[in-house]
Amino acid sequence: MLEVKDLNLIYKQKLHVLKNINFEVKKGEVAGIIGLSGAGKTSILRSLVLLEKPTSGEIKLNGKDLSKLKERDLMIERKKISVVFQNYNLLSTRTVYENIALPLEINKEKNIKDRVLKLAEEVGLKDRLDHYPSSLSGGEKQRTAIARGMINNPEILLLDEPTSALDPNTTDRILKLVLDLNKKHDLSTIIVTHEMDVIKRACDRVVYLKNGEVNFFGPVYKFFIEKEKEIYEEFYKEINIDWKAARKKSGKENQKLIKVTFYGDSTHEPILDEISKKYDVKLNYIYGKIEHLKLKPYGTLIIVVEYEDRDIEGFMKELESKVYKLEELL
Repeated sequence: MLEVKDLNLIYKQKLHVLKNINFEVKKGEVAGIIGLSGAGKTSILRSLVLLEKPTSGEIKLNGKDLSKLKERDLMIERKKISVVFQNYNLLSTRTVYENIALPLEINKEKNIKDRVLKLAEEVGLKDRLDHYPSSLSGGEKQRTAIARGMINNPEILLLDEPTSALDPNTTDRILKLVLDLNKKHDLSTIIVTHEMDVIKRACDRVVYLKNGEVNFFGPVYKFFIEKEKEIYEEFYKEINIDWKAARKKSGKENQKLIKVTFYGDSTHEPILDEISKKYDVKLNYIYGKIEHLKLKPYGTLIIVVEYEDRDIEGFMKELESKVYKLEELL
């Protein structure tokens, strides 16, 4: 397991790039690190492999603090962590086969050919091994870089913006490959990205960075549910909810404006329809969406409830018991 504790990175005793960073990545888990440009994503990635030595704090791999190891011991532990950088870093004068084999050649390993061929089969490059990077598509370059990162059987795979330069279809295939490798090899995988869709589809937990600090760390579904408004303001500039219209509709007596959040199987169940009929209340839907995360869906609804002289407290209590979260907005 990888543990980051109270990590700080200060440049020239002035610029505080990373501030008290804390998170962990369990064996077999896919964790995402997300934030806008300048949030500190790349600095964390470089710190994890000691390309940037932290000013203070701990980076523990299976209980060993990498920042305190001697150079020889650090080299051994570093082999357990592999980084796939955003620009692929492929050598233009070497074929796909030779690029994948490079780490094995440097370490003078045995059975190089067998290991390269086996991994090339896994990542879908068996027919491209004699090609040079200049003749590869973006997806093939990414697959080559991932294969090279996997060739030493790391415990942790770090991916820096693995889909940023890819079209949607290629992005789908690369994410599927990453998840397949994660499951097959029981890897701890860390994806650094600025794309919310990557977090939704691939990650189990997420580290949300803001101005060099961890604004949120936890399960992906909690991130999107609890940080929804902040996420949309940060990444999409505005939430697609007509709040003016919502307040206007709920400005009368015997009306409530509520936000209902579903998670898991209940997302697709007719809970609201059943409870509203039971208590004879009228629902006006202002906003709604369903998002599909890696494991389960979640949904959000903004609703005006018109209840006249009905049992509104009974309605609210039963609804709250059957959904993930219920908030009264107005």
